[in-house]
Amino acid sequence: MTGLDPSRSVDAETLRYLGHAFGRRPEVHHTSLFPSNKLESLVVTLDADYYPEDIDDVSIELRAYTNGDFHVSYLESQSRERRRCRWDRHDQPHNTRDHFNPLPDASTAAAVDRSYAPDLTHVVEETALPWIDDRVGELWESTATD
Repeated sequence: MTGLDPSRSVDAETLRYLGHAFGRRPEVHHTSLFPSNKLESLVVTLDADYYPEDIDDVSIELRAYTNGDFHVSYLESQSRERRRCRWDRHDQPHNTRDHFNPLPDASTAAAVDRSYAPDLTHVVEETALPWIDDRVGELWESTATD
């Protein structure tokens, strides 16, 4: 199946739950549910103090839909260079329904098939957050070898 499912709608309940959960984490600076420039998203801004000083800002953007589709994007800026990756669940022609678009640009050409937990909260807890923890470690290790 290609294209968007016309019956899907934003899963506000799940995004609201995740917003509260992220708000309790010490590495979170700010959460914004449905900001005016991203009407279907929860945007989580991470505290830059958890990152090496050459990292300008880091955020996570989450979109969830009542049909089970989701997009979880990790975005980081370093010296004005933007890097991003994304965990997706949606039908499209390039990969399986569950797939990961890796750094540095979350390109479709580099996407790899994945198999995620059934619900988004578990995907965040079991897949995205551990990946982000590993990423923070990699960034700190790279500053130690520079």
